[in-house]
Amino acid sequence: MAERPTDRAGFVRFLSVLVVSVSAGCTTDPARLNGLGDLELCRGYAVYATWIMSDARADQYKREIQRRNLLTPAEWELVGQKRIRKGMSRCALYASWGVPMREDIVSADEEEVRHVYQAGWMMSPGSVYTKNGKIEAWGY
Repeated sequence: MAERPTDRAGFVRFLSVLVVSVSAGCTTDPARLNGLGDLELCRGYAVYATWIMSDARADQYKREIQRRNLLTPAEWELVGQKRIRKGMSRCALYASWGVPMREDIVSADEEEVRHVYQAGWMMSPGSVYTKNGKIEAWGY
């Protein structure tokens, strides 16, 4: 298992989205959540789950993820700990560690993707590799 690295770029994104969110209100229209794709939903959950003033939104996203049965109970446990494990879904990766700095397609035919996360403002970025929607490996 791996723990989520400190993410300065994520903090900057957090501040910019916080301003928009506070002006938009505390809840999300359920119809909007129904219209989101599975990965968008998991990315959104990660964003709102890390914000102090966004518990209501995070709960809405979590309920929709649960309604769609996108994460297993074991994945939810790891998400709560901000950890990942080999075999976890890409959706669980986003819910746990948030949106990566960038994603590179390694192999389109096998849906192999390199997700690059900033490990800290003075450190090299780390990468998580998914293949066919499941975590295969990671490194820093």
